[in-house]
Amino acid sequence: MDQVAAEFESELSRKKVDTIMQAFYLFDNGRGADATKLFFWTEQGKSFVKAIKNAKKNGVKEFDSKECPEFSKMLDYYFENIKDISSPISKPTLSVSHSYGYLVKLEINRTEFKTYLRNERLVDNNHALMEWITMIANVAKPYIEEK
Repeated sequence: MDQVAAEFESELSRKKVDTIMQAFYLFDNGRGADATKLFFWTEQGKSFVKAIKNAKKNGVKEFDSKECPEFSKMLDYYFENIKDISSPISKPTLSVSHSYGYLVKLEINRTEFKTYLRNERLVDNNHALMEWITMIANVAKPYIEEK
């Protein structure tokens, strides 16, 4: 999975794409069977998504790139709420050992923002980061659930 993702990331760099977001859905204690890496990017005014997922027996499933208008909405929300998204989150009321979550890296013109949020935190949408990750999770869900 890492090699396929790295090759795709290099392909985006060669195209000089300057707005890329990676959302890695992973188990906090390793990869897990549902580990999925999504790439979102904007190119020539259109937004796209591509997913790369762990498959059975150490295989990798690579989905085709497709248009993703939701990415523009994610970017708009990020810029409108950047201060709140970057602010600290209160301590969780629920703690689950060994949970899945989203590791997100957004790169815009060589500026980078990274964050991580576990799934159980998505039930409390009182923080802008939780709302933003929920937007990402809604696009990711069909890829994660596909077997």
